[in-house]
Amino acid sequence: MTAASGEAAAWALWQDSPWGRLRYRVVARVLREWCAELGGEPLRVLDAGGGDGRDAVQFALAGHAVTVLDRSPEMLALARAAAGAAGVGDRLHTVAADLEDLTALAALTRHREGGSGSFDVVLCHDVLQHRRSHEQVRADVATLTSSVRPGGLVSLLAPDPAADVVATVLREGPAAAWVVLDAERALDPGTGRSALRLSPEFAEDALTEAGCDVAQRAGILAVTTLLEEAERVDDRAAADLEELEVELSRREQFRGTARYWLIGGRRR
Repeated sequence: MTAASGEAAAWALWQDSPWGRLRYRVVARVLREWCAELGGEPLRVLDAGGGDGRDAVQFALAGHAVTVLDRSPEMLALARAAAGAAGVGDRLHTVAADLEDLTALAALTRHREGGSGSFDVVLCHDVLQHRRSHEQVRADVATLTSSVRPGGLVSLLAPDPAADVVATVLREGPAAAWVVLDAERALDPGTGRSALRLSPEFAEDALTEAGCDVAQRAGILAVTTLLEEAERVDDRAAADLEELEVELSRREQFRGTARYWLIGGRRR
């Protein structure tokens, strides 16, 4: 097994775990509330780095037209299969490309003639922490913003560095947590791969610099990752946790140590 295939297998295992599925359900419910502010019409949605379409299919099920951009043809095939199985294959399109190719996206997808600014919503979830540097992330956020219309929503999600410290002290003890505290990189909770630590303040600054007003903030999985694994796998507990996590995502005092930050910017 190659390193890349090992990471993909670890990611798939995490996605299918009860707490992985919970992450997607909570995010979908939060985004449903945010997108309601854009109006009731079907939206044009871009999921940049959308992989197998876990986030994107939820938008397609809600009646929106979704384009999934990812560099892996295998992941995009899974996204198309998931959309087909859900009965929304006609609402989900895929493009095999990396984030740097977004400037040509409108022509590639025939979504709209005339270049960037064609989408109502742009998602980039669990992607930016895997870029090479903070400088590249800033450039990525600028490119993502260029692909959304004025007034449209740019939604970013990544692991919160504060939660890295909490997770490490619970898993490995305080000595290991000291090492993580001010480190530039940490292990990604989904893949176990070394990843950039991106603070929500950094993400907000990048959005503002790119021409967005930061309009929404949420903390995703505020308490679930603090539970023992056995407590998380029970179906009843998962249902109760979902309702709790959705409510906690709205409350500022729980954002600081939630496993992920979710930030929405509206393009000026």
